[in-house]
Amino acid sequence: MKIGALASRTGLTVDAIRFYEKQGLIKSLGRTEGGYREFSSETTELLKFIAKCRALDISIPEIRKLLQVRSRSSKSCREANLVIDDQLAKLRARIKELKKLESQLSELRSVCNQELDPEKCEIIKALNR
Repeated sequence: MKIGALASRTGLTVDAIRFYEKQGLIKSLGRTEGGYREFSSETTELLKFIAKCRALDISIPEIRKLLQVRSRSSKSCREANLVIDDQLAKLRARIKELKKLESQLSELRSVCNQELDPEKCEIIKALNR
């Protein structure tokens, strides 16, 4: 299957597929006489798996670990658990940071509830401090 057909079946761009190939997550079967990359039909499912991982903000190195578990080259699913535990920890830290940012923005917004001359705007004054 050519890369364009693979892109259509997976919903990924041709550039994304090339990127995953360069990262070693997928392999082409080689090139046709016309120079087009050829991929096996199994690559479709593999790319869908990779896309789901990326949608969960899982990094390329972590996807490699999950692919090892998926291919059963890993002896247990412990590695998959570790990847997901790490993702949860990162997400929880990000949520904490976002809540802090929300609080700071709310506080900043509360200093000015009027439509004043920009020179008198308390938000601008606070940001200039």
